[in-house]
Amino acid sequence: MMKQIFAGLLLLLGGLSAAAAAADYNGKWFGDDGATYFVRHVGDEIYWFNEGGQQEPGRTSVFSGRIRGQMILGSWVDVPKGATAERGELHLAVREDGNVLEVTRVTGGFTVTRITRAGFVPPPPPLEEKCIDFDPEKIAVRQQDGKFQIAQDDWWLFDFGQRELDAYAAMKIIQQYGMNQSCFIGDPPAFRFLLIGGRAPLGQWYEEDCVRFHPTTAGLVQRGGRWLIVDNDLTLFDFGALEVEAKAALAAIRKHQFTYACYVGRPNTTFEYLRR
Repeated sequence: MMKQIFAGLLLLLGGLSAAAAAADYNGKWFGDDGATYFVRHVGDEIYWFNEGGQQEPGRTSVFSGRIRGQMILGSWVDVPKGATAERGELHLAVREDGNVLEVTRVTGGFTVTRITRAGFVPPPPPLEEKCIDFDPEKIAVRQQDGKFQIAQDDWWLFDFGQRELDAYAAMKIIQQYGMNQSCFIGDPPAFRFLLIGGRAPLGQWYEEDCVRFHPTTAGLVQRGGRWLIVDNDLTLFDFGALEVEAKAALAAIRKHQFTYACYVGRPNTTFEYLRR
């Protein structure tokens, strides 16, 4: 075992091989124990030397392991440079597209639980859809400060400006389908849709103005600095510079399996909804 570990240490301190030219685990990493990890990746073998940390003068160790799918399985041993003299097994799960290693099993006194590649910035958490429930049988069109709105009691849901006919057309659609949830992504909302008890509206109403698309072929593209959801040559939604919101909207489209984007008032649309 000691021969294998010290052979790994020699590899670590040696020059880079041809295998290191590809994307791999080579380089400097940082542990949540405060230590720095110098990693060498050769084929399916992983070696590292780590030093520093929260102990003074700190743990100094070497590691030798092998990649097995999305796991790295190996063993570690302290070297005399540090303050400790322990050894044990260490299993790590590969996370975040190979940028994070999470400890799943450890023996001995090794305290690290997470090792992160230097320079890696985790992506922001995905935006989640938020929904507001309402009763389609209790909504009505009202005029407030010269604007026509669909409201339930004193709470307005949709604003149509001066477009009274559009407001009544949208209310008729909502009640026809029985839509009872107004959902949005982003704050302020960058994407809106309606659901029926958590599910997409289903069916066809004869007076609808809809464009058909396929949720699996729809994708995200960037053109002129703007993020668009497109299906083949058809642009469905334009999010401007809001990349995160665009990705979350595409995820919602695929989650609910929407296949039609529908409009009221085109070309100057005042109300949009999605259905299957």
